[in-house]
Amino acid sequence: MAMKRSSNLRLSEIRVGLIVGVSFFLVALAIVSYGKVQNLFSRQVPLTILFNNVRGLTVGAPVRISGMTSGFVKKIHFIRYRQHQFVQVQIRLSAKRLSDLSEETTAVIRTQGLMGIKYLDLIPGDLSKGALNPVIPIIGQDTRTMESVLGKGTDLVKTLNHVSLSLDALLTQVREGHGTLGRVMTRPELYDNLNETTREIREMAQGINRGNGPLPSLIHSKEMTQKLDLILDHLDRLLDGLNDPRGSLGVIAHDPGTARDLKQSIHQLTVILGAIESGKGVVGEMLYDPRMGRKMNDTVDKVNQLLDDMKKDPRKYFTVDVHIF
Repeated sequence: MAMKRSSNLRLSEIRVGLIVGVSFFLVALAIVSYGKVQNLFSRQVPLTILFNNVRGLTVGAPVRISGMTSGFVKKIHFIRYRQHQFVQVQIRLSAKRLSDLSEETTAVIRTQGLMGIKYLDLIPGDLSKGALNPVIPIIGQDTRTMESVLGKGTDLVKTLNHVSLSLDALLTQVREGHGTLGRVMTRPELYDNLNETTREIREMAQGINRGNGPLPSLIHSKEMTQKLDLILDHLDRLLDGLNDPRGSLGVIAHDPGTARDLKQSIHQLTVILGAIESGKGVVGEMLYDPRMGRKMNDTVDKVNQLLDDMKKDPRKYFTVDVHIF
């Protein structure tokens, strides 16, 4: 009888221990995995967030505002919103924290620790813009993944490799004496010529600074400086006259009627030059018609012959009558 009572007591103790252990395990699991024990008995507000990609976010993940756990992820599924495919994340947020969010609130999926635990971070935005409307979905921000970062790193490595190959080819050409730089580096006479040119330029600059020769005298001459100042004064006066509508240049520059007349005159001159170039008119025929040119040459030859004949025998062409009264 005593043995039976002792075995029943041990079974009861084992059952109580199992119940207590399972309870502690469930509480620890809720604290570590879901981070929502503090919200189990508080009033919660449902919010909706839309993402293009949730990057491995799971149901039960914690929701934080400025680093403070304020809710948890309730549900994740696909929807269509404004003709686009999104992943809808439904969360439960503590009602006390709703006033901390503005209408500019955005959401970002972040990773915590080396284990890569995902959580949802709400960025409140500017509270002066107005409070958040829980009915309107929040548009989440896409985060960069390690794959995209590594992909850009691969592109950078490829670019650096290409640059390295180009530099290696360039150095090879320089060592072989190809191109201007290669010839300068491999041919001593080119280096000597460059050095001689540099020396001559240095001597010329020193001569200018010392004031020797015509160029330094022009640079350091006070008379030349005064002449340049006078020329600049005349240019200033000319520009002033151009800006003054009372002068001739000012009238041309500011009077619309004068501008139209000038434009018309230029147009007419262009027409005349075009007619001459096409061989029209007397001037055009004289310049471009070979027959007219030959006639002009013949006329000039005849006039020259006439003048020569008049010089030889002027009595043939001139008669002088003398009358005495």
